[in-house]
Amino acid sequence: MSGVYCPDCDGDILFNPHPRIGQKLTCPHCGSDLEVVGIDPVELDWAYDWSDEDDWTDWEDDGDDDY
Repeated sequence: MSGVYCPDCDGDILFNPHPRIGQKLTCPHCGSDLEVVGIDPVELDWAYDWSDEDDWTDWEDDGDDDY
């Protein structure tokens, strides 16, 4: 088992010794949804919920490419 800290509560999280990029898990201490974003060393970040379409409904493409 490998251990890493939750980016939200700093709780120690143990998981299998062979994590995969994109692997999702829930912090047992605070309930945050997390995702493995790095393997060497293991790094966790908050998981993005692609099913949450509310973030995209307010965006409109006005054809103006302001950078």
